[in-house]
Amino acid sequence: MTQLPSPAASLWRDTVDTSAAAEFLALDRDVDCDVAVVGAGYAGLHAAMTFADAGLDTVVLEAGPIGIGGSGRNGGVVSAKFRRSFVDLASSHGVETARRMYAISRDSVDHLTATLDRFDLTDVGFQKVGALKCAHNRRAFDHAVEEATWLQDTLGETGLHVLSRDAVEAETGSRDFVGGMLQDQAGTIQPLSYLSGLATALSNRGISIRTQSPVLSVTEAGGHVLLQTPGGCVRARQVLMATNAYSSLTSAGKALSRCVVPFRSAMIATDILPPSLNAKLLPKARSYTETRRMMRWFRKVDGRILFGGRGALGAVDSPAAFHRLERAMTAIFPDLRDVPIARRWSGHVALTFDGLPQAGSISDRIGYAIGFNGAGVAMSGYVGAQQARRMTGHPVDLSLIARGNLAPVPFFAFRAIGVRAVTFGYETLDALGL
Repeated sequence: MTQLPSPAASLWRDTVDTSAAAEFLALDRDVDCDVAVVGAGYAGLHAAMTFADAGLDTVVLEAGPIGIGGSGRNGGVVSAKFRRSFVDLASSHGVETARRMYAISRDSVDHLTATLDRFDLTDVGFQKVGALKCAHNRRAFDHAVEEATWLQDTLGETGLHVLSRDAVEAETGSRDFVGGMLQDQAGTIQPLSYLSGLATALSNRGISIRTQSPVLSVTEAGGHVLLQTPGGCVRARQVLMATNAYSSLTSAGKALSRCVVPFRSAMIATDILPPSLNAKLLPKARSYTETRRMMRWFRKVDGRILFGGRGALGAVDSPAAFHRLERAMTAIFPDLRDVPIARRWSGHVALTFDGLPQAGSISDRIGYAIGFNGAGVAMSGYVGAQQARRMTGHPVDLSLIARGNLAPVPFFAFRAIGVRAVTFGYETLDALGL
């Protein structure tokens, strides 16, 4: 068994309200149920909710505490998008497929907000404030405008707004950008509060959530699926695997682990800003991305700047990755050079070969939902719920997300070499301003 990551010393753990959180215990006996869900992230919990809505006795198994994986570590950006653009999807698969994927992306955000309303999750910091893509050069800006025009003309997008250099400077407090594109259908959330609140709401409905219970093996026998944990065995009629970037923790997720490349995403959070800087930097507290190939993102949370990006492999936090983030942050925001960093943390993103999530069946009784490519706060919950609907016999159209078979990463054994080569190439091109 691969060692679990340590709980992230993150801004989210500093600020999550656990006063009303349910207490979750490890599995300590054998149990029978209709459905077992492996993984208590957004995908797993939303799937469990959907199974329970269908009247099925559901057990959720989590290898560590709630929030140990990506759902408790991410940047809290709620977006209606995929890693690949809709223009790219139209080019590869046709306009009608791109239109369906566009609808799915918007449905995912609506699904998240409906969940917040359903369970009265009012203390998770959700704000639908929009997302601003900041262009670092004229070519990137022209491309963003061209893409926005295509979205408006072809897919009927109405929530996009072109911003000038001066408007982006007013929005960000930085003169590093030549313009930008504001999308209304996006927002921010306290991701660990959202996850914890959702887990508590499901527990209060009678769904059994067992933490510190890694699934060591999955075996089909006698019309059931047997899931062995250190404390007991779960016998279920169906199983949904929702282990995402942490599928390699045990041999039970071996097949899924070959479908994704775990890529470490790092984040830093500053001390609380002085009042003058707080007023100047990111005054509207949206989510923000830049257009360099090694894309960074940033947002403001309770008077602090949160700055993140990808660029590391390996099982532990990388000081070098954090240093790169700090240099990138102060290059964009020179005013932050003397502001101390209060928190540094990271987590794994599950990258797929085609840049899209994957949901399907391993067998007649075992389904899966994985591979959210760093854009899963809304999408993973939606896909988990839709895959659960599919497993309970409802017609579901997940378009390109639905897979007939597992889709392993080609040349999987060389994944680390490939990712490092791509990362180095992107960093070089960014440094050259290309």
